[in-house]
Amino acid sequence: MNREHSRRWTIAAAALGAGMAFIDTTALTVALPALRAELQASESELLWIHNAYAVTLAALLLLSGSLGDRHGIRRVFLIGIAGFACSSLACGLAPDATTLIALRALQGVTAALMIPGSLAMIARATPGHSLGRAIGLWSAFTLVATALGPVIGGLLVQSGLWRGVFFINLPLAALAFIITFKRTASDPAPDPNRRAIDWIGALLLILALASLSYALIDRSLLSAGGLLAFVVFAFREKAAAQPLLPASVWRSRSLLAAVLISLLVYSAWAGLTYLLPSHLIESLGLSPAAAGLIQLPTLVVLAGLSPLAGKLLDRHGPRPTLALGSFLCGLGFMALLWPGFDDAPYLIMGPLLILGAGLGFCAAPLSATIIGSVPAAHHGLAAGINSTAARIASATGVALLGSLAYQGGQLNFATLAATAAILCGLALPATLLFSKPS
Repeated sequence: MNREHSRRWTIAAAALGAGMAFIDTTALTVALPALRAELQASESELLWIHNAYAVTLAALLLLSGSLGDRHGIRRVFLIGIAGFACSSLACGLAPDATTLIALRALQGVTAALMIPGSLAMIARATPGHSLGRAIGLWSAFTLVATALGPVIGGLLVQSGLWRGVFFINLPLAALAFIITFKRTASDPAPDPNRRAIDWIGALLLILALASLSYALIDRSLLSAGGLLAFVVFAFREKAAAQPLLPASVWRSRSLLAAVLISLLVYSAWAGLTYLLPSHLIESLGLSPAAAGLIQLPTLVVLAGLSPLAGKLLDRHGPRPTLALGSFLCGLGFMALLWPGFDDAPYLIMGPLLILGAGLGFCAAPLSATIIGSVPAAHHGLAAGINSTAARIASATGVALLGSLAYQGGQLNFATLAATAAILCGLALPATLLFSKPS
């Protein structure tokens, strides 16, 4: 198999693997009202059904990236696919909200084994000058799969089959596993000087992120235990001989800027995608199927622009591309403040299309910039950093914006849109950290 052919199969396998993790989340958001009714779940339990997955995923991504660098990116990716399929099946069979929360946490563990490997395999198979375009294609394929989530979820809920949002992962997992096993290059021989795994650092990070999410959901300040875990984690990483997160990777100003923008933009986007279906169904009176379909053009625009954003990144660098993306995201959230959507709910597609364009100019450049900022030997770690930033943003964005937007048990969508617009506005100055395009 020639290199170009192998690269295409690698992108396809990586997109399927990552797409499973994202399609599961987007399909579930449409099913939340039905899930709440059948399982008698409280608002806090609904947040934890999302965040049990998001927190364990975010906390373990750095560890997973290090495991890939040490034991083989492809090997860890395959284990993650198999585990994600099994945990998805178990989630679909959960009898109550408490059990589902525990199983979603397990699903997050398996997704963490899978997601960094998807990007790291592409980086390993792609020359540096084409990395933006390759990750743009990965983003496009992944987002097309993600776009199907609300549509499939809405149709399943409309048919009374909300548990199917977990079962749809099974055929996707089988296909991703077969392509990866049969069509992608094997892992290279292990480096005898490979890095050891910082298990203590990983545990401290899990405790810190879980405490942060709990504090945000309960509208309280960061718990003393969570703050202590972050402080101890920082000291641990500074003193450890082989830290989970080496300080040397943060010497890159581009990596710092990309991580900061990821945290801001993805927090805003995650809060929207979590609460928008409830707003469309419960406030604007749309059916679950319509609530899923109304989001489809947004994600199609996002996916369609990702390859273009990757090409612009390769040609002009991250600064202009990410500035444009951040601006469009902020503009889209501000447009959601228009009061006329109560009378014409389908017009909400206008702001959503602007948001899709904005994220389309952000997603691939952010990933490519983070991965391209480190040596090839640490691509697994860089992919872990990229995915960790996105997952931390997802967990904190849903918890923070969800807590702020729900007032007296009612969703205040204007508060959500205004807060998200502020977050995207703060991302614009961060683009100045990048060097000027030549």
